[in-house]
Amino acid sequence: MATQISSDIASEVDVTARKGDSFYLKATLTKVDGTVYDFSDYTASNLIVLNSQDAVVRDFRSASDSVSLPNVASAISLTLASTGILTISTAGSNMNIPKGNYTYTLAISNATEKITIMYGKFKVTG
Repeated sequence: MATQISSDIASEVDVTARKGDSFYLKATLTKVDGTVYDFSDYTASNLIVLNSQDAVVRDFRSASDSVSLPNVASAISLTLASTGILTISTAGSNMNIPKGNYTYTLAISNATEKITIMYGKFKVTG
C-alpha cells in the first residue's frame, strides 16, 4: 500500500505584469478546506524574480532597508495577517524589467522557518 505525504503548501500561479507600470497584487491565501491561513507570526520575506540563468532580476522585499535595484524595499506586506491577506505593490519605476518570461518564488518567514507560498512564471509585457 502506497502512502504519500506532502508538506508543500506552495501554489503555482502565473503572473503577468507590464514593463514600467505600477504593480499591485492582493491575494487571500486559503487552505484546501477554504479556511484562511493565519500568518500572525510571519512576515512576508520576498518575491524573487529570476531570469533563465537563475540570476535575480528583482527581489521585492518586506524590509524597509536602504536598497537599490534589483532589490525593492517595502514592496510586500501581510495585511490583517490573521485573515491571510497578502499584498504586493510597487511603483512603476521598480518595474523597469525587460520584456520576457521569468520565474518567481514568494516566501514568508518567522523566527524559525521559511515557507514558499507561491511560485510560477512571471511574464513581463511591453
